Parts: sequence; structure tokens; C-alpha cells
Amino acid sequence: MSWDITVAIDTETELIRPGLLAPWLVCLTWAFEPNSKKFGEWVSGIAKTPKELDDTIGKWLDAAANYDNAVRIVGHNIAYDMAVLASYNPKWLPLIFKAYARGNIDDTKIRQQLLDIADGSFWKNRKKGGYSLKALVKRHFYVDLDKGEDTWRLRYGELKDVDLKDWPSEAKEYAIKDAESTHQLFHEQETTPVANSPEQTANDFALHLMSCWGVVTDKNKVGEFTEEAKNSMAVLREKLSRSGLMRVDGTKNLKAIRDRVVKVSKGRVVKKTDKGNIATDEDALRATGDDELLMLVDFSKAQKLDSVWSRYLLQGTDRNTPIQPSFHCLVESGRTSCAKPNLQNPHRATGLRECFVPRDGYLYAACDYSTLELCTLAQVNSWLFKDCSMAQKLREGADLHLHFASVLLGISYEEASERLRIRDPEVKRTRQMAKVANFGYPGGMGADAFRSYAKGYGLQIGELEAKELRDNWFRAWPEMQQYFEFVGNQIQGHGFTGKIKQFVTDRIRGDVSFTQACNSYFQGLAADGAKKAAFVVAQRCYTDPSSPLYGSRPVMFIHDEIIMETPVKGAPQAADELARVMRQVMQEFTPDVPIKTDVALMERWYKDAEEVRTSSGTLRAWRPAA
Repeated sequence: MSWDITVAIDTETELIRPGLLAPWLVCLTWAFEPNSKKFGEWVSGIAKTPKELDDTIGKWLDAAANYDNAVRIVGHNIAYDMAVLASYNPKWLPLIFKAYARGNIDDTKIRQQLLDIADGSFWKNRKKGGYSLKALVKRHFYVDLDKGEDTWRLRYGELKDVDLKDWPSEAKEYAIKDAESTHQLFHEQETTPVANSPEQTANDFALHLMSCWGVVTDKNKVGEFTEEAKNSMAVLREKLSRSGLMRVDGTKNLKAIRDRVVKVSKGRVVKKTDKGNIATDEDALRATGDDELLMLVDFSKAQKLDSVWSRYLLQGTDRNTPIQPSFHCLVESGRTSCAKPNLQNPHRATGLRECFVPRDGYLYAACDYSTLELCTLAQVNSWLFKDCSMAQKLREGADLHLHFASVLLGISYEEASERLRIRDPEVKRTRQMAKVANFGYPGGMGADAFRSYAKGYGLQIGELEAKELRDNWFRAWPEMQQYFEFVGNQIQGHGFTGKIKQFVTDRIRGDVSFTQACNSYFQGLAADGAKKAAFVVAQRCYTDPSSPLYGSRPVMFIHDEIIMETPVKGAPQAADELARVMRQVMQEFTPDVPIKTDVALMERWYKDAEEVRTSSGTLRAWRPAA
């Protein structure tokens, strides 16, 4: 595919500060090969005035939004630049979304991540040098970009009101160099084919807008929560000091901890560090089952609450400095990650989620997919094989966990359903075991690994029971034997690594093990669909006045769930539309398997919130029982 023009852009702005991830635009720089006279003669340049910006990025956005293959706009971490441009001129925001949707915006950072995921070097490169423009220019061209503190990098705010002709030459050259380097890097990357880059780039923009908007917290609730965390830590510190596992100054007594690990293990093999010492990490301490060692785990968590989470929660109480987590649109599996703080996997402390509240005049609308990764697993098997019992059960509207429970109990699905309705303890317990098996075994784990996995769900399963459970699981879902054989053929069997290609997106993952490959096919498909849904939802929230979503703001993306702030007036309609759009988009990725969602309105973030409707069917806010 060829474009009339590929233009690399970069923005220089005032400094980012708490609560402001899209600061004021100071200038735009660009670089392109002048293969089309329609867009001027400059190979590289700089724009600062409204007219200069309209004549450059304004025209390029219009072309990228409305025509295929006319203009491709590339940048490094371009989501930042696009948010800055949209903040500078809100009229550009619909064009930006349309250009993303057409696949006419690309990102050299995301493109490199996809290339590295394809050859299996993603984590190594992420740890080694990262994915900054400076790191990638160094990697590809062996050149050091000047990013020192003595450059203009952090000083462009000083030039905000200065005419461009009066700028120091060094300031101009520094700004233009980034655009030129991005242009050079992009064309170097193009020598190796890579799939899915524009789509992931669009997803990244939706996630970045969530960060820009941010989330806020309830001052009173945060005060109660942090005080409780401090009290809990003080009680645990006192108990651990008495036991000798902690010194009076609050530091851990590692020798005493290791001695106790050995003592309570009673001759069993204990985990060791790479240096040969007795391991004292959370997994090692949990494995002992010892009450005092488990107190150390609780203390570490309370410490993290006090030192990390409490800081973010307090920041969010000021509406001028909302919490703005960093979402990353790609890890090797195709899923997302989140940091500072990790809202995708928040601390499980009681009351933490409830500290998060929508802004005044808004409610939270939360919608998540029902058993999404089982749906995508069923879809993958439907593509691979003619018969897929899991897909068939989903089309029949069956509860997959209850179906497997009925197989384990040797009863009909109808009987199991009736017994569950009346809260039969045997059926409830068996369904929980079936649920753990349905979530655990598709990843290709063996019986021993599954036993450890089940502990996380509070299930103690013996070796023989785990093997029998796995045998029955194959009986319930016979296509899974074929699935594992297919995956094994892709990576040359157990113990080897190879490459796999994702369905729908054609994204490649290299140096992948058997279990990683088993998970990647359906996890990646689910992630791709969920992220595209997040993009479509964001586009309607920000740019489509005809949509019930218009005026709402997505604030959290939790793998298979989107939480948005929505105005109280119209919240029921917006929440239902959120669910409808999420189903509609995901159905593009699972054409043979029906998609279901669970939706709820909340006055604060409740993990257990459920769908509640009035007698007329209108959604209303869920509240916990008094």
C-alpha cells in the first residue's frame, strides 16, 4: 500500500504537570519526502501560528480523515501529539478520530514493539533500552539524539509567546530533529513487514485519552481508608517484632525469616533465589502456610498501600489533579498494561475501589464482557475445526461452567440449572471447580500447574483429582485435544518455541512456548476486540452528538471491561449504548459465537455492582445492601 505522502510530526509543548497530560502546544515540526507538490516543497519545517498550523497539520488531518492513502501521519508516541493538537484546536478532534479509524495514523514506538514481539525480543529490549525515540535511533542508526537537560527539551514553554523568527537556532534545530529522526526511523522499520500497527496506534489514542481525563477520589473515603491502612500496618509491625521476624526499627530480619521458612517446611524442598539463598518473596512465604510468615505478606501489602496507593488516592481528591494512570496498549500477548497506579489490577484491600468516584453530576457506567476469553477460545476453535462444542453451547445460551459441572455430576444441564437456582451447595461447589478448570486448562497447563492455579481460587485439589478433572474437561470440550495438537504443531511441540499468527489481525508473536501460544490465540483475539471497542466508544463519546454516549468520558479499561463517567441525565441510555457498542464491535472478532455483556450504573467504584432496572426496564444505579 502506498500513500501520496508520509509525514512525520512532533510537537513541542509546555511542561506536563499533574492533571495536565496535554499541555499547550508551542510548535509543530514535520518531515516528509516531497513526492507530491500538493503539500508544498518543504522536506522538514516548523509551524507555530494558527495559520501555519492550519496550512500544515490542519490540511494533513483533513486528507488523512477523508481519503484513503492520501496522507499517512506518523509520530513517536503520537497519541501524546494528537491529544495536544486536539486540546489546541478541538475542531481537529473529529478529524483525528476519523484518520485513526482509516488507518492513516501510525506510531514508530508501537511499530517497533510489534516488530520485537514478532521476533521474541520485546521484553529484552523493553528492559535494555526501552522504546523512547532516543533508544530506537541509537538501536537502528548508532546515533545519540541529544536529550540532555541542557538542551531545549524542557524549555519550550519559554518560547510560547515568542515569534518564530526570534527563536534561537538551537531551539528550532532541536525540534525539527525529532521529526526528521521519526521519519528516518519509520522508513527503516518499513523494510520489515509488520501487521496491526495502525490499529494498535488507534487503540493507544483511546487509552491515552482515558489518562488525560483521569479519575478522581472521595476525600472522606480516602481519609478513612488510609487511616485504616496505617493502623493495620502498625498492628502487624508490633506482632512481627514480637515474633522476631521484624526488628524494632521496622526492617525485616531476613535471617529469622529464612530460618522459619526452613523450620515450618519440615524437610520439604523450599524455593531458592538465583544466588542460592532461601527465597522470601510472597509466593515462597505463601507456600509455607505459616501464620506468622503470612503476616509478613500482609505487612508488605499494607506497606504498599501506605507508600504507593495512598499517595495516588490523596492526589485524586483534588479535582485539579486527577489520577492519570499510564496505559500501555501492548504486551506480548496483545493485552494492555497499566501503571502509576495499576488500575487494571488494583490492590485487593477492602475499601480501595470505593475511594474512586465519578465527578459531580456524573455516574459510573461499567460494562464488561461475559466469559470473553472462553468466547474467543470457542471462536478460534470454530475457525480451526468443523465441530466446536463450546461454541455450540454458547449459541444455545448455556452457562459453560454449569454445563461442565453437569458433566462432572453426571446429571442433565436442566437439572443442574434447577438445583443451582435453589442454591444447592453441591452444584454451587462443582460449578466453582468447573469455572476454575474452564479458565485454567485452556492455557495448556498440566495437572500439577493447575493445582497451584486452583489455590488462587481457594480450591485445594489433589493430584489424582486434578487429573480426573482434566480428563472430564476434555470429555466436555472434545475440540480442545485438537486445539492443543494444532498449537503444538505451530511451535514444534512441547519444550520448543516458535511463531504464531493471531487470527483477524495477523499480528505475529515469536519465541513463544507451548503454554504461551495456547493462551495467545484466544487472549490476543479478546484483547484486540476489547481495545477496538474502547476506541469506538471513545470516538462516540468525544465526537458524535447523535450518540447516547456523547459527553461521557471513558476513565478505566480493565481488559474486558470499560468504565466511563456519564452525566446523570441520560446515564441509563448511555450505559445501555456502551454495552451495545461493545457487543457489536466484539462480534466482528467472534462472528460464530454470541457475545454477552454485563452492565451497571454506580455512584462509586464497586467490584460487586450488578445490573439493576426499574419495573419499566430502565437501568438505575446499584447500591450495596445497608
